[in-house]
Amino acid sequence: MATVHVTPNLQRHVATETASAKGGTVHEVLHSYFEQYPTLRGYVLEDGGSLRKHMAIFVDGSVIHDRIKLSDPVSVNGEVYIMQSLSGG
Repeated sequence: MATVHVTPNLQRHVATETASAKGGTVHEVLHSYFEQYPTLRGYVLEDGGSLRKHMAIFVDGSVIHDRIKLSDPVSVNGEVYIMQSLSGG
């Protein structure tokens, strides 16, 4: 199973921990992780299931490409990081 990590700034709003989640795509892994931590879903995804504008997801150190369907592959031992993007000037 993949390992999902959530940055501390998100953990201030929603109590989560690093946990294993099953799935072969980002969508499947997030669905599995959100079963454990359902409150986090609203912080990460839009109502339609796409990634929120100011969120970023990395798989094995690379940012995902599909922010709409979250179809990027995740290996069995993959590392998924969920974090907020920073913006401003």
